[in-house]
Amino acid sequence: MKKTIILTALLGALVLVSYGQSVTLYNTNIVDVENGKIIPGMTVSVKDGIITKIAKAKKKIKRNQTDYTGAYLMPGLIDSHTHWGNFTMTPEYMRDMAESYIADGVTTVRDAGGDVRIVKRYEAKLDSGNIVGPSVYTSSFWAGPKYYGGRARQDTRGYETVNAPWSQEITDSTSLEHLEKIIIEAKVYGCTGLKLYNDISYDMLKKIVPLCHKHGVKPWGHFAIFPATAMDVVKAGVETVSHTYLIDGKEGFTSEFKAKRFSQAEIERRDSIFREMARLGTILDATIKICMTNNMEFAARYTNEAYRAGVKIAAGTDWVYMEGDRMKSAFLDELDLLADSCGMSIPMC
Repeated sequence: MKKTIILTALLGALVLVSYGQSVTLYNTNIVDVENGKIIPGMTVSVKDGIITKIAKAKKKIKRNQTDYTGAYLMPGLIDSHTHWGNFTMTPEYMRDMAESYIADGVTTVRDAGGDVRIVKRYEAKLDSGNIVGPSVYTSSFWAGPKYYGGRARQDTRGYETVNAPWSQEITDSTSLEHLEKIIIEAKVYGCTGLKLYNDISYDMLKKIVPLCHKHGVKPWGHFAIFPATAMDVVKAGVETVSHTYLIDGKEGFTSEFKAKRFSQAEIERRDSIFREMARLGTILDATIKICMTNNMEFAARYTNEAYRAGVKIAAGTDWVYMEGDRMKSAFLDELDLLADSCGMSIPMC
């Protein structure tokens, strides 16, 4: 447990320790997320942001020591689906987002496609101590020509070429040599994974995923990447798939589909995909909040089916909301929905 983290007291979401500070927390309750239990009455020593000691608290503390009895301490939470490079374009939004996520106990986020140059500006503020906020893992956004459609590319605007290390247009004729070259460019630029988005075939996915593994880059993608289906995406070895509703392709957007009753054959087709995901260890980034907001209540049922099939489910929002003129995290809403609407137990969320 001796790792660099930002510690958060869950009661009131009070931030206790920011990166670089040293403090001792007396009589706190530790949430052991690996073993699913709470360890009461512990004292935690932190030096320069690193946990150095965890011990049973003494019965009495000295006058100048702060008693954290009743507070709960746990590792930072992770929002597995944000667009940090899109939502933090102004200094005000950047600070609002950072403070909001920390208040929700989120210390790490995954950027699922956006302008990584903006993320780098945020990280510079983070490193300088001007902002206290979550660490960001970025991705390179890949799609085919049908998605881009010749339109202006906002996420690479101002770059020397249309394509950039964090945003690439590919086709079925893109060579293996070029695919490997741009994967390496993305990694060198700091991208942790590829966001495989749209207009990418199953045959192309089978070329991309092994190259990702070869170079230590995570293959992430939409649940369906059109024309690649949900089963295609899973069988190709994409490690994380986003948006439960996309298991049915684009049908989920129609009003008729939102109100339909599912046949046994449709349920069995989904179950076969979920079984394959469980076998391969594919993670489902469900994004329930954004589904519910768009009247896709069936996504909660799908997520429950995946959960019962043994699929690993990540909490990702793909969502922020405005409170007055401030941008706010919706992460705690996502956790509530996973428990209340998707039938996941509280410890699993």
